[in-house]
Amino acid sequence: MPRIIPSIFLVALVIAAFSLPPVQAAESPSPPSISVDADGKVMATPDLARLTLEVETQAATAAAAAQANAKQANALLAAVKPVLGPEDKLRTLGYRLLPVHAYKDKSSPPEIKGYRAVNQLEVKVLDVARLGTVIDTAMKNGATRVNGPYWSHSRLEELQRQAAVNALERARRLAEALAQAAGLKIKGVDKISTGISFIAPRGAGEARLMAKAASPTPLEVGEEEIRAHIQAVFLVSP
Repeated sequence: MPRIIPSIFLVALVIAAFSLPPVQAAESPSPPSISVDADGKVMATPDLARLTLEVETQAATAAAAAQANAKQANALLAAVKPVLGPEDKLRTLGYRLLPVHAYKDKSSPPEIKGYRAVNQLEVKVLDVARLGTVIDTAMKNGATRVNGPYWSHSRLEELQRQAAVNALERARRLAEALAQAAGLKIKGVDKISTGISFIAPRGAGEARLMAKAASPTPLEVGEEEIRAHIQAVFLVSP
């Protein structure tokens, strides 16, 4: 019996060792920092534009509607292509051939009274000075609807970078002012996050209705505001 006691004692020690909580390393405190938000922006005039042109025809039969649409769309293409620049783009966005229903009363099912064909084209114009000429030519040669212009920039990434850098500069100035007021100094950047947004000029949407105006169609491009929002964390020290 005395020989068993040491073995039991060793087992108890092993169990006790495993039941003790693990030793955790002391967490180092986070370095002091200042978190700020700031906005930056650049103003730029769009140098690219996109239009959508539609040719819509209607006839008693689907074949007649499609044939009339093809003739009108070919006339439109033949007229618009010569006024486009060498780098401008023209493509088909979609084509629809749909029945046109007539409703006599609520109790009767609708009847097909004809068919409507719609051919939708997209035009990308790299020289916005030609935009009015493109619209006028399209309306005179078969386009039944013009949507746009939708503005864009050929230097979009560069403008976005400028806005983001401007926001970061403002964020740093704000952080430096706060650090100085607290008796600290900026010693580096810990984190940066950003987002980009566009603010179109006022009245840009009115250009969609100008397609029905007398020639030449007046278009005023105006400037767009490209804005960047920065969230930055700056490390500070005494």
